Amino acid sequence: MQATVKLPKAFSLRDENEFYPVQHLMARLNPKLLVAHVTTGRHVAGGPTVIWGIVYLDGQPLSRAAVEHALKEAGFDFAHNAPIQASSLWDANAQTVTV
Repeated sequence: MQATVKLPKAFSLRDENEFYPVQHLMARLNPKLLVAHVTTGRHVAGGPTVIWGIVYLDGQPLSRAAVEHALKEAGFDFAHNAPIQASSLWDANAQTVTV
């Protein structure tokens, strides 16, 4: 089976201990998929503060716009959370990639 996925994709987790299983799953799906912690904050639907991560392709630099788009798509509440501080992840010239 094949699938097309636009990267990066953001997701939220309840606590830090859930990152390892997500990283393991992504590595099993495709060794080039990386998982990184991006920020903490609330979902647009409310609830407690959660940890937000991102899945991206190894060797493909991320743009700030791509990271913010992925977070918005996943439900990150930009209106009520602090600005994203993941500048080590993105590159101003990067593009969204498809795997």
